Amino acid sequence: MTWTVSSLAWTMLIGIVSVLVVAFIGKAWRVRRYMRMLQKRGLPMPPHNILFGHLGLVASIQRSLPSDAHGHYLADQIRQRYPELEPTFYLDLWPASDPILVATDPDVIAQFCAPDHLLPKHPGVKRFMYPITGGYDLNCLEGETWKFWRKLFNPGFSAGHMQTLVPTIVDEVCIFRDDLSRRVREGKMFSFEDHALSLAIDVIGRVALDTKLNIQGQPNPWISALLNQRRWAAFGLEMGIGMLINPMRYFHIWNNRRIMDKYINRDLDKRYTTSQKRTTSKTIIDLALNAYRSEDAVAGNDRGELDAVFRKYALSQMKVFIFAGHDATSTTICYSWLLLSRNPEAMAKIRAEHDAVLGLDHNKAAAVLSENPALLNRLPYTLAVIKETLRLFPVVSSPRGGLGSFTLTDSKGQLFPTEGCLVWAVHHGLHHNPLWWPRVDEFLPERFLPDQDRPEELRPLKNAWRPFEIGPRACIGTELAMTELKIVLAMTARAFDLAEAFSEWDQVHKPKGVKTVDGERAYQTQLGSAHPVDGFPVRLAAH
Repeated sequence: MTWTVSSLAWTMLIGIVSVLVVAFIGKAWRVRRYMRMLQKRGLPMPPHNILFGHLGLVASIQRSLPSDAHGHYLADQIRQRYPELEPTFYLDLWPASDPILVATDPDVIAQFCAPDHLLPKHPGVKRFMYPITGGYDLNCLEGETWKFWRKLFNPGFSAGHMQTLVPTIVDEVCIFRDDLSRRVREGKMFSFEDHALSLAIDVIGRVALDTKLNIQGQPNPWISALLNQRRWAAFGLEMGIGMLINPMRYFHIWNNRRIMDKYINRDLDKRYTTSQKRTTSKTIIDLALNAYRSEDAVAGNDRGELDAVFRKYALSQMKVFIFAGHDATSTTICYSWLLLSRNPEAMAKIRAEHDAVLGLDHNKAAAVLSENPALLNRLPYTLAVIKETLRLFPVVSSPRGGLGSFTLTDSKGQLFPTEGCLVWAVHHGLHHNPLWWPRVDEFLPERFLPDQDRPEELRPLKNAWRPFEIGPRACIGTELAMTELKIVLAMTARAFDLAEAFSEWDQVHKPKGVKTVDGERAYQTQLGSAHPVDGFPVRLAAH
């Protein structure tokens, strides 16, 4: 009897394994055959291997890059290896990914990000965001649910509302500037990103939760959990297999989510119970609660406690605003300073602009901006520096899910089917392609000056600059990010001189392997979105 049960178990196991192997081989054959069909149609892709697709090519590129380099470098690395390749092309990375349609052509990207031809977010976005937000956030939602929450929060990020927030942001930047002054007095190498990250979180905490998180002053348990959670989020190729199969990954995801939910639920409940009336506040938490208090939202609710469905969505929104609200801003603060420190002429221009608009005493910039926030609109060169920084070091890309009924067309009239594909608008590849950007590798803020002040040959092409994406699914926090970045530069550019300290960092830590991308030591690494590698080590001096 024991032998019979054992034999049956082995037979079932062999049968299951056989079915899985056959399914795997069948899927592989269908994907490879589909790619060969596209190739026979003359559609662009790198040389394709019938057995391994483009996995060999990607493995070769990955070996040439630092192990922690961000995945968005892939598109431009392929362009450099195959300069004759069209800016829109297919990649076959199955089973690591669905077939990928890589788009670094501004007009092609505009086709699937436009209001009337909007491709949905790829399912991988939800897989990536799930450990961080639970998957009910603006990044992951679609259809009417997305429209409801997006419309609800739009007033909290309008240009007019940003003007009212300037004094609040200035207060947080004052703490940031004081911390940098302390670093000057210490005279030691330090991680610039740590300070930029803390500042950005404190700002979005005030805007989203109306809470002074004070990360610049001391650790906060739920923010620490959020930052730790970034390590465990995955989008496929950008996470090593060791991290994906680590059994502790799921414990960390659960525990971090538990901590985050505990603190945000506490804030939601406190806000809800202490104020039962609609408010005029445009903080994200109040906009959400105002909607909940509306007659339709509370029908049948005794207002004793928040509805479970609302709480689920509200938790996701709070977490995504803190997560997304700090990532792009902190990274761009770092790279703005990096590029200005490498380009003394640009630094001189931005300082001269601040002298002219804000007064010669940089210590009074905070008071001047708080009293007259509209002065931020009179800093065109500062804005140009920020935009050029975001061109050279974009923070995110835009992965969409292809549809059987959706075909893209390039300028040559080539038709690109999207069915079954991850349609990937690669902003790094777009921003670094010499087809669209003259003197592509140079830091030239003049590209983004008003027409009368910009050389005609540097005029950006329509749709070619899209670090926050363009269209209905563009980042809702764009205006906040640009306002905060202008304030940071206005209050710090004249106060300090920065020197990057990667050589010193390398001497201390002795890293192994390649540590540059295209000769750039300050390359971007994957940590939620793109971040400066090694925390951007610097030394700072008073100017």
